[in-house]
Amino acid sequence: MIDTLIVVLQSSPSTFATGLTVLVGLIACALPVWLRVVRWPQLREQHADLAVPFIIMTALFGLLIVSFPVYERIIPIDAYALLTLVISAAVLVPWAVFCLRYAGRDHLLTNRRIAVGSILVYLFVTVFVLGVTELLPGSTQLTVLLGIGIVSLLGGTFAIVGIVLLSTYRDAELPMGQSLALVLPLVVLWMTSQGIGADPTTRTIINATGFAVATGSLWIAVTRYDGLTRRPGTSRLGFRSVVTEMDEAVLIINTDENIVNANAAAKAIFGSDIAGESFENVLGQSVASVRACDTLEYSTTTGTQKLDPRVSTITGGSGQRLGLTVTLIDVTDREMRRQRIEVLNRILRHNVRNDLDVVLANTDRITDDDIRSNIKSTLHGTLRLSSKAREAEKVMSTVTTSSEKFDLAALARSVADEFRSGEPIGDITVEAADIQIVSHQPVVRRILHELVENALKHSDTDAPCVHITVREEPDGGTEVIVADNGPGIPNLEQEALADGRETQLKHGRGIGLWFVNWAVTQLGGELEFDQNDPTGSIVTVRLYD
Repeated sequence: MIDTLIVVLQSSPSTFATGLTVLVGLIACALPVWLRVVRWPQLREQHADLAVPFIIMTALFGLLIVSFPVYERIIPIDAYALLTLVISAAVLVPWAVFCLRYAGRDHLLTNRRIAVGSILVYLFVTVFVLGVTELLPGSTQLTVLLGIGIVSLLGGTFAIVGIVLLSTYRDAELPMGQSLALVLPLVVLWMTSQGIGADPTTRTIINATGFAVATGSLWIAVTRYDGLTRRPGTSRLGFRSVVTEMDEAVLIINTDENIVNANAAAKAIFGSDIAGESFENVLGQSVASVRACDTLEYSTTTGTQKLDPRVSTITGGSGQRLGLTVTLIDVTDREMRRQRIEVLNRILRHNVRNDLDVVLANTDRITDDDIRSNIKSTLHGTLRLSSKAREAEKVMSTVTTSSEKFDLAALARSVADEFRSGEPIGDITVEAADIQIVSHQPVVRRILHELVENALKHSDTDAPCVHITVREEPDGGTEVIVADNGPGIPNLEQEALADGRETQLKHGRGIGLWFVNWAVTQLGGELEFDQNDPTGSIVTVRLYD
């Protein structure tokens, strides 16, 4: 068998190359069939945008190659040199559509551009196949135009190759071999079309070799790699989608502080024709003043919006400043909510407190001792709650200041001593190593104070016990553990804290644990609740420097 093959190759290399070309064409035709029959259910849902042009390209490529014997009877032998050039041009449009979508540059593709490109390319192919230039008068100019067309097609092909490879280079997760396998077929076809001066036999062998390499590369792209489901354009498209569709307005400005681009949210606020306008003219103030302010106001047709500006610098590869991005976050609702909270807080802390003081001062006029005692007890509790809210607000404001280094063990002992000499009373023990942490000491003290007070106040035993443990963790964190022998923290209260909101069914017994939850979150720590054995609760506060 092998000897016969060698004899045929030596006696008629052109015939052997023709047979090899047909065989390669059949293998190429099998690829789109396999994709459509076997892989299509997987590709149809999320990757049809890549699969459809790829299947069209490979089907067209395979049919053109497998029809090689027909070309032999129709076209003259000296036209074999044009075969790969014609096939390259014929598959160029679906290949270009596939590659641009693959690289995340599908915004360059429109139906009109694809239609115009297809007409020009296939008109070019028709002229070459029919040899029209020899039949028309003044064909010299047409030949020049065709030469320009060839150069344009070649330049466009390698430009797309560069886009694909550059996109892959920027995507660290994608192997370069996958993209090389996808662009290699067109490169090989263009390279084999350059041997126009070769004799017909050599030309046929070159064609067959080029077709074999191109076909093998296409199969490798979808079997060895996963070129139809993994693409470098994912990160680019994802980033573009985030910027374009995000609710916050984004303005891109150049070094002259002129707006060069804006997303849909920005155009909805400032108008669709702001590109090219001065940033200061659009917003009414310079970039420097916007960068320095916390919020800015902008009047629109729907009212005045409060915006929180975030300014970032755009730099080039060598660190040069290219421009700025300005993200404007609509905080109108947040600011209104903050104002309402401040007003309600003032009313509750001052007006209501003053009224309660008046009521408390007049309780002595009540003659019934039990009623008077109950009213006083309730009023004192409400006043303590108001005072605690005011103290908590004052302490939380220190989180915005700089942190400091302090002895956590000494702080725990100090808090324990406060309760040993005051109310409520109980047996308080401390087990703490000498640990220095960097944090906000007033906030940590208040956290520990609230946990100990909560354990003692809600205890249902005659001898409440609270044990404070301070220890270091292997991961570098520090744990403050408060364990008691009381009834434990109700599950509904724990769920309310975990959800971050209260309902009629799930709510706390005060603001103490809410303060602990807020404070630990502000410090970047973690809060955990467990059941003690046999009764009580264990609250763990995990802090990090």
